This record gives sequence, structure tokens and C-alpha cells, in this order.
Amino acid sequence: MARNPYSSAMMTRSYTDANDLFATNPLRRSAWIVGVSWAMVLVPYFLPHGEYRAIALVGGGWLAATGIIMCTPILVWCLVEELVKVVRRRVNPPIEELSLSPRAYNLLRRHGLETIASVETLPDGSMLLLSNMDARALREIRRSISLWRYRQWQERGFPADGMP
Repeated sequence: MARNPYSSAMMTRSYTDANDLFATNPLRRSAWIVGVSWAMVLVPYFLPHGEYRAIALVGGGWLAATGIIMCTPILVWCLVEELVKVVRRRVNPPIEELSLSPRAYNLLRRHGLETIASVETLPDGSMLLLSNMDARALREIRRSISLWRYRQWQERGFPADGMP
């Protein structure tokens, strides 16, 4: 039996992809729209004659104003989200920064351990109770965390505790 291209699943997928301009990479898209919109407003002021300025502003000014009004909040929202991501990664580094094998990485992710701090606070006995966790994976995870801590210590310039 031939597959119907207009089935509800196909229509839902194409509807959401086609009608949401900001579904993928909203930061870059909103920045481009806001930048081009401001260019459409400001560039006519550099045209030599007043009549050409008026034509450019009347012809494209409404479109530029719409782009600025509609996309500036999206741009600001995306910038705040990116700032929050950077701060979170700085405060609570994710397990991606550890050099783990795919098996150990997926074990941690499957059980909701997404930050290095959450893995460090979990005792070895509790780690071994996780499904598919064995002693070898536990040693690899603990070794990776130790190496990551050592690299962080090196980047800070080998500070001695308690020294000014």
C-alpha cells in the first residue's frame, strides 16, 4: 500500500517547520532580520537626493519597522538565553568536559547526571547501583574527574591553598 504524503504526521511536521522561522538557530536569524531592518531604515539617509530617500523609506520602511518591532524581542530573549547557558556552564560544568568513553558518558546521561558536581557528590556505592555501571566504568569516571580537576588547577596557575 502506498504511503499517503498528506497524512496527519506529515502535515504536522511540515506545518511546524515551514511556519516557524525561528525553529532552528533563532539567535542568528533574529540578528540578521534586525540588522537588515535597521539597514533598510538607515541606508536611505545616505542617498544623494531627497526623492530617492522618500521612495526607499516609504517602500521598505514599513517592512523594516515590522522586522525591528517583531524580531528585537526574540533577539533579546535569545541573547539572555545564551548568557544563562554560558553562566551555567561556568558555574556547573557539564560532563561533556570530561574525556569519557561513549559508554560511560551515556551511562551518566541516562541516569540524569549531567554536571560534574552531581557526579562528584554521588558516592561510589550509589554509582555502582546504577544500571549497567561496573567497576571499570566507575574507575574511568573518577579518573576523568581527577584529571579534569588537575587541568582546572593548572589553568589557575597552581595556586597553593591558604597562600595570598
